[in-house]
Amino acid sequence: MIKTFKSSLGLLFIALGSCLFIQNQNLLFAQAKAPVIIDNPETPKYSGKYAPELVFKKELSIPLDGFLYSFDVDDTWNIYLLDILERSVSVYNSDGKNINKFGKKGQGPGEFEIPRCLVVSKRKIYVLDPPKKTILVFDTKGALLDQQRLSSTGVLYNMRFDSAESLYIQDMSSTIRLKDEKRLKRGVIGISRLSKFNGRFEKIGDIDTWDYSFNNRSPSGEVFGILYHDIFYYQIGGDNCLYFGNSSRYEIHQMTPEGRIKKIIRKKGKQIPTAAKDWTNILEDNPDLKEARDVLKMAEIKPFFAEFHVIDNVGLVVGTYEDEWNDQGFFICNLFSQDGVYIANVKVPRYHQWNQHGTYSEQRNRLFKNGRCYSLVYNEKDEALELVRHSVELKWPRP
Repeated sequence: MIKTFKSSLGLLFIALGSCLFIQNQNLLFAQAKAPVIIDNPETPKYSGKYAPELVFKKELSIPLDGFLYSFDVDDTWNIYLLDILERSVSVYNSDGKNINKFGKKGQGPGEFEIPRCLVVSKRKIYVLDPPKKTILVFDTKGALLDQQRLSSTGVLYNMRFDSAESLYIQDMSSTIRLKDEKRLKRGVIGISRLSKFNGRFEKIGDIDTWDYSFNNRSPSGEVFGILYHDIFYYQIGGDNCLYFGNSSRYEIHQMTPEGRIKKIIRKKGKQIPTAAKDWTNILEDNPDLKEARDVLKMAEIKPFFAEFHVIDNVGLVVGTYEDEWNDQGFFICNLFSQDGVYIANVKVPRYHQWNQHGTYSEQRNRLFKNGRCYSLVYNEKDEALELVRHSVELKWPRP
């Protein structure tokens, strides 16, 4: 049986690479022009009967047999699905028909050890294999085109391409290996960073660096997990800009492909304190955690946000912890216009997050592209996953 995070955003984003953001940013290029700062109030511009809504209409469902996936979609709506545990890639057309499958476990060319992330760019399939520190490149038929080892990185977590074939990779390096005494004294296990590479996989520079806080180390040396820790999140928008931000403060940056911070979107608000009911609900949805409770700690407050997505021709939707434990199958999200104005709170369907033996990882199992939303969803009736495609429309109330 698949065990799923039914309700808890706090657990959804206990991520292997979601960490505390350092205040001093290590930007890739010098900032020649000051960014536009959009300061939003705590309440949205529209509410009640005047507020718009995001309307999701289910178009397609593909039943799945596995437990852990990474996926992407190309411009012709073909879906590329990496089965992480099976070490294979399946290709589906826009109607959900399986048209190809390739890949297997192994150490040879084109084979996977423990693949983690799949993205598609310019009719090529890229698969990140962290144990090898390698990116494997395939054509859409599954033929191996290239295999590049990234020796200048730590533990690889995820990657994204922009339309100019620039590559963004998130990784983490151990503070013990780095001999970072200051962070070691604070119990910090690693340093995470987001870096930019060119199309030849040559590193251009680091965009940002921050403390890894998925786990922490006590003075006695014991390692424990942190529930509701701050995260770092990033997306590539249809405008080819990089959007990134940290949840310890409500602030999302928009960076141009040239490395200039074009816009900073902020919102006022109070963080929600954690409570005993959070533990109760977490353990109810995830009974396996009862055995791991001694090595888990809960933060005193929840982060400002849990994730965000850029929706073309709509704006920015930011997942929050408001009404976190509702039983109605949706998340409450803050909706920002394309100009960065906080216009409404909207409901977005829940999607699946995977856990096994107390190990949690944020797999980014949701994608907005081509005017559609693609999500991995847990079907409680069948006790299995399905890949679902919804159309998405921003609907305003009639005058």
